[in-house]
Amino acid sequence: MQFRLPITVLGILLTVSLTAQSDPPDSSGAQVHPLDVYLEEIDEMGRTLSNWKGDSIDQGSWFFGSYAMLLLSNNGKGENVPYPGLEAAIPALWSDFKYLTPRYLIELAGGALSHGNLMSIRQDQVFRELRTEERFILAVAGFGYLRMLQGTVGDSLFSILVDDALKSSTDPASITEELTKSMSRHCCEDLAFQFELALTSSRWSDVNLDYVKTRQDSIEIGIEHLGAWHFPVQVRVISTSGDTTYHTYGINETTPLMIPKIDIAEVVLDADHLLAEYYRFNNRWPRFRDNIHIQPFAALPDWTNYRMTINPSIWSDWDGEKRIGLKLTSGFGVDLWPAYPSDYRHRINLEINGHTPYESSVSWGGRISYGHPLNLNRRLFSHIRAHTYDDWSGLSMGITRYVGKQTYLIQGPRLIYQRVGLAFEIDTYGDSLIWNSDQNIHIVKGSYSGLSLTRQGDRVYIRVKAASGNGPQGNFSIFKAQTDLSGVFWGWVVGGIQFETGFQSESTPDPYQFTHQYAWQDGLAAIPTFRGQTKLTQKTNEYMGLSLSGGYWLSGIQLKVFTSSMIVDMDELGWDGVKPRYAAGFGFEHKSFFTAGLYFPIWQSHPPEGEEPWAWRSQVRLVWNL
Repeated sequence: MQFRLPITVLGILLTVSLTAQSDPPDSSGAQVHPLDVYLEEIDEMGRTLSNWKGDSIDQGSWFFGSYAMLLLSNNGKGENVPYPGLEAAIPALWSDFKYLTPRYLIELAGGALSHGNLMSIRQDQVFRELRTEERFILAVAGFGYLRMLQGTVGDSLFSILVDDALKSSTDPASITEELTKSMSRHCCEDLAFQFELALTSSRWSDVNLDYVKTRQDSIEIGIEHLGAWHFPVQVRVISTSGDTTYHTYGINETTPLMIPKIDIAEVVLDADHLLAEYYRFNNRWPRFRDNIHIQPFAALPDWTNYRMTINPSIWSDWDGEKRIGLKLTSGFGVDLWPAYPSDYRHRINLEINGHTPYESSVSWGGRISYGHPLNLNRRLFSHIRAHTYDDWSGLSMGITRYVGKQTYLIQGPRLIYQRVGLAFEIDTYGDSLIWNSDQNIHIVKGSYSGLSLTRQGDRVYIRVKAASGNGPQGNFSIFKAQTDLSGVFWGWVVGGIQFETGFQSESTPDPYQFTHQYAWQDGLAAIPTFRGQTKLTQKTNEYMGLSLSGGYWLSGIQLKVFTSSMIVDMDELGWDGVKPRYAAGFGFEHKSFFTAGLYFPIWQSHPPEGEEPWAWRSQVRLVWNL
């Protein structure tokens, strides 16, 4: 309580300071990152409130900012929000990702960020040399771990541990090691070892309430310690009469928790969310009581609730045909992609949509998919998808594996990932009015994609797809490759080049032909690079497409002019016998981890039937590059 007055005063000063100058200049006149201002001031606050006696102001540590966040979170309302004013001070910190605010990250400090290197606090990381966002995330991580330690050992012992660690530290960088040594002296070595793992291992932890069974004279509660490190967990038991009791399940316990027999209404592990835990949905029994939320439009799921979002949609495809649809997405997890990987658990998507003319039964259909991580440490994910229309039904199963080094936007200014995928699919095309004949197709698909994206918009994207299958005319194979290079020059001019090529064997079934002809078809079939409006009605063996664009950068939206070309080998004429198709126009486009655009191809060399080469045309495009 002795800290309440100075914490309040300092908190008010921080709020006024950052709100008044969200982007202040430094001594050289250059603009200073507002998050830097916050980190400097909260670091100074932590040094003051922790009674740090060292003189090494030039050396940084995650500890001071984390300690100040902890004291601020304990002040007043009791919410885990160290500094609510930070969100208002820097609303555009993550540009397009409007939900990804520092306040939200702090609320998730004990959950979403506890997997991966972001939560690793190591001595070999020179804190002052890290990027602004990295230092902020480490301070948030430390806040979660310090809060966990304080909640486990109690306020008095926590104060002793901190004082002892600070007195033993020769410089700020050594506080991490001295804190674990202080725990060994004043608590127990087992707890100190687990805390050290939590800080330095970059591994995740989870406790699971497996079952609740009623015995003859007792209640048996099955609890599992999962992950690489463990902390004691508080067990809250509520009876049907409303009585509440608390029990502790230790870090080394492996047998079920036994309590006197009562009529149980609810059991909750870590009800106060003290643990820096990765996954909270399995902390409750019964699982689904008051634990499902239905919400229209966009929503951020979390580890505590199973959330379903409902999204209506309407769009225009490449052929100008309109589609309407309804999509339901459910699961639990925290969807911070692309700033941080979305490690969903039990993710389910249901999509119902149709295209004109809507009165036709074959114009309506649906898709359902289910995804779940197989191994989070190895970034290995699985999926199963099913789709059905009157003329098309199928089932797909596959895995996706992220490979190589990955960085995320909250670690710095660049998003980098590479991933490979493998899937097996069975399709049946049975409507003879659309397809030449009934077609049963078995196909294996492999893919690779890599993305490097900066917050300024510079981007390198590569995608390669290959497939081999068996159809009505025997075995067939397909290959596609796409490259997208784009960047921002002089801060306002955006330019880019897209190239795509593909080939396929002559026995490839109609649904996989390189064309825009069919309303519903496999992703291997479309030719997305060409921005003109055209419809290919003949079989193709191979094609190449190229698009060039350049224009003005309007704070995330690009006003651009473009020219596109495409050459397609049809009816075995060969490249020499086919004239390239061209299109030119202007449009508006946003490109980051997804591409959304509105284009006006006002000139085309091969216009749709009945149109002149020069005409007013429009098309809409939405592509997710994940």
